[in-house]
Amino acid sequence: MKPMLRQYRYYRMPFTKEGRMSAAFLIGLLAGTFFFNMWGKSYMEELLLYKGLLLGRYEAGALAGLSLCLYILGKRGKRFLLLLFMELTEFCVTGRMLYAVYYGFCAGVCASSFVFQYGLIGAGYFLLFLFPHYAAYAAMWQVLNQAERFKKRYSRIFLAALLFLVGVFLEGYIHAGLLQRLLSAVGG
Repeated sequence: MKPMLRQYRYYRMPFTKEGRMSAAFLIGLLAGTFFFNMWGKSYMEELLLYKGLLLGRYEAGALAGLSLCLYILGKRGKRFLLLLFMELTEFCVTGRMLYAVYYGFCAGVCASSFVFQYGLIGAGYFLLFLFPHYAAYAAMWQVLNQAERFKKRYSRIFLAALLFLVGVFLEGYIHAGLLQRLLSAVGG
């Protein structure tokens, strides 16, 4: 008589490139949240002062249009050019992993700051501050991570650069306009 033992088979999910990038982002997100909860609360006074100045400039309409697009292009463009340069080297995957951790860390700090200031509704505010430009940045990220779909590396880089510029336009014009309307509706 054979013993009735169950055999369990474990299914291991393959750790794809997207999975590694998501894991790196989540590690950065957790690190950013931990950092804010441990040390970031002491900087809340400076953050609130900066936020008040920034919101005042949004309400006045001083942050919109071409000047904001050029400012964003200068700030984000340096990091993006470094990322594109790494795409031409053998460090492209490592560079993308570091970017995922960095942006996860920044998202963790920002989300924790919003939740600390506004409670649960702060999570909604945080998501609002990512709309609509981060859709273009996420599409850009997907293009950079899909090397096997593009026959030539330069076509992938060109499409990523085009999506980056669309994200800058959306952030400079559409996002700023939405924030101005929202702040005027809430404030007035």
